[in-house]
Amino acid sequence: MSSPRSGAEAEHGPHPVSRALGPVVATVRHPLGWASWVVAAFSAAYIAWALPAPAGIVLAVALPLLVLRLPVAGIVLVAVLAQEIKPNERFGELTTFGHQLLISSGKIPVVLPLALTAALAGAARWWPAERPRLRSLGGALLGLAAALVVVATSVGLLHGQSIFSAVNQNARPFVLLVLGLVIGMSLRWLPEDRKSLPPTVGAALIGLLVAAAIAIPLGEIADERLSAYFVYYDSALPAIAAAVFIGMLGSAGWRWDWRHLTVAVAAPLLIVISFRRSVWLAVLVVVTVLLVVAWPRWRRMVQQLAFAGLVVAAVVFAAPGLAADVGLRSAGSLGLGNDSAPTDAAPATTAPPATGAPPTTTAPPATTAPPATSAPPATGEPAGPASAAPPAEQAPPPEPPNPPAEPGPTPPVSADHQAASTGGHLSDLQLGWEHVRANLWTGVGPLAPQITGMAADEAERVYVHNQLLQDWLRYGPVAPLLVVLFFLVAGLAALARLRDPDSDVVVRAAAAFCLIAPPCLMTAPFLSETSRWPLVTGVAAGILAQWASSQRGVRQSPVWSSW
Repeated sequence: MSSPRSGAEAEHGPHPVSRALGPVVATVRHPLGWASWVVAAFSAAYIAWALPAPAGIVLAVALPLLVLRLPVAGIVLVAVLAQEIKPNERFGELTTFGHQLLISSGKIPVVLPLALTAALAGAARWWPAERPRLRSLGGALLGLAAALVVVATSVGLLHGQSIFSAVNQNARPFVLLVLGLVIGMSLRWLPEDRKSLPPTVGAALIGLLVAAAIAIPLGEIADERLSAYFVYYDSALPAIAAAVFIGMLGSAGWRWDWRHLTVAVAAPLLIVISFRRSVWLAVLVVVTVLLVVAWPRWRRMVQQLAFAGLVVAAVVFAAPGLAADVGLRSAGSLGLGNDSAPTDAAPATTAPPATGAPPTTTAPPATTAPPATSAPPATGEPAGPASAAPPAEQAPPPEPPNPPAEPGPTPPVSADHQAASTGGHLSDLQLGWEHVRANLWTGVGPLAPQITGMAADEAERVYVHNQLLQDWLRYGPVAPLLVVLFFLVAGLAALARLRDPDSDVVVRAAAAFCLIAPPCLMTAPFLSETSRWPLVTGVAAGILAQWASSQRGVRQSPVWSSW
């Protein structure tokens, strides 16, 4: 005879709390699930220690439970919302929300134990019943990412680093890449994650756009010399927004309803106001590729592009001066700045000439220059001419000197700032390649000081605005080769997924991100200098791997494209 509780459950279903925590509790029966609970407890304690405030206590409870319950959607939500840039006197918490999870007061970022918790919780749902085969897409990607961890760690040990220093300073981003792969590959066995992931990411992007709309009138902008509208969102955010937007183009699950239309407008607006030149270039390349490989769906894609383009253009031209700022920043990015601009337009730091030629002399820093810092995290391009520290750590611009002897109309300084910044990136490529040729087989080592003449001239370790050159100089030629192979494998899979009409918006967005990342890595070493980029890259590549695996077996559940 059934008890009253079991009878009630039979009539009304399980209690909401039991239904919500059931999968979390079930993982304890698996060794990996038990390990995920241990790491979750450590994550909770670490968050509470790193954020000694009531909000920190709430996050210490909520975030570990979230990634235990929804490993993929939970960690992706953290990766979308948290910004890898600190607030300063110019912009505050609205546009640097969640930075404590990536820039922690401890030795490791909070997102690392959270990602490990999510990876263990996800793997507990499918291991050992399903294992990545070595000859599969997932096995190849995992092997390449693990090899990057081994290379970065081994080179550090050879150069006198301790095992902890070698892993934490050199290999940590690649560890996050491995964890992201495991998390993304787990999506096949997580139906609730598959259902909740699209609306979760869409809502997060809309929320960040609202936060920016509030921050701009409050003056929390990246640099007043560039525009009154550009906010300093971490460069990973516009890349994610671009991937989501491209994933929606031509998707079979597209609907002309308020949810899809809102995200289709919010994503490109985020790209505009966090104007990252490398992301813009990557978006143009990937959209062009998409129109070629998915040409049978061109009518649907053109309709979506036309709708989003018209709405975004209306917003840009309605905001006073925004259209001009976008044009000037684009012109400066192409090196079209005017050499006759007043010298006070540039920040008081050493910068190469706007022509892109490497500097021949180095001027001493002015009194307003920021103090020396460690290698800057590759959170995006500097707001001004190639400077050593990210905009969040720069001092306010100096007061303008006396006007020129012959007053006349002077061009806006925005284009010249961007031309100088472009020149700094180009000079890094030239100088970095010269040092690679001089140290072809060994590099200069992970502990080598910054190379004289580089744009980030105050970095303590060698820092080049290019992923391949920096990896080569730090770890030798094997590391950049592994990076190229990783994105080659992921890129081929991404092209196949974009061409496949059965790919839904999540798979298509993951494919778009794997194609967006390589052009961005040519302008900054995001993969080895941040936590956000390698984590999201791993999740995206893992989703592609699990989709390819599912195509060889059982087809995806209809809930996969229900949103």
